[in-house]
Amino acid sequence: MELSREEAEADGFAGKLARRTRSGGRLWPAEIKGRAVFESMKPGARVCEIARRYGVKAQQLTTWRRLARTGRLALVPDEAADFVSVELSDPAASSKTEGRVEITIGRVSIRLDAHVSAVRIAEIVAAIERGA
Repeated sequence: MELSREEAEADGFAGKLARRTRSGGRLWPAEIKGRAVFESMKPGARVCEIARRYGVKAQQLTTWRRLARTGRLALVPDEAADFVSVELSDPAASSKTEGRVEITIGRVSIRLDAHVSAVRIAEIVAAIERGA
């Protein structure tokens, strides 16, 4: 079941949600997958209800959730992004941290390799701020 254009626009979507393959399967944009997974991870949310609203089976949404947990699918929050303060230190002062990124929010510090994508770093910061 695919949402009608009116239903999609009421949910904040514009246009078609998925494209069809030659065999009749649907190809979902990563943004839609990320938004559905984000909604399904909210407290009190039920996977079957979110899946029904997006027109997919609960099993498909569960697969997308697994991809998000392993870092292969970015979550798309439904609210505007918040900005966080960034404190830069002198790279010459500490050669031990070369090639590493350190995120400190409150009492939580996370050290990542420098090759971690900016999208993944933003997801980690958002998760820390949400308290996840």
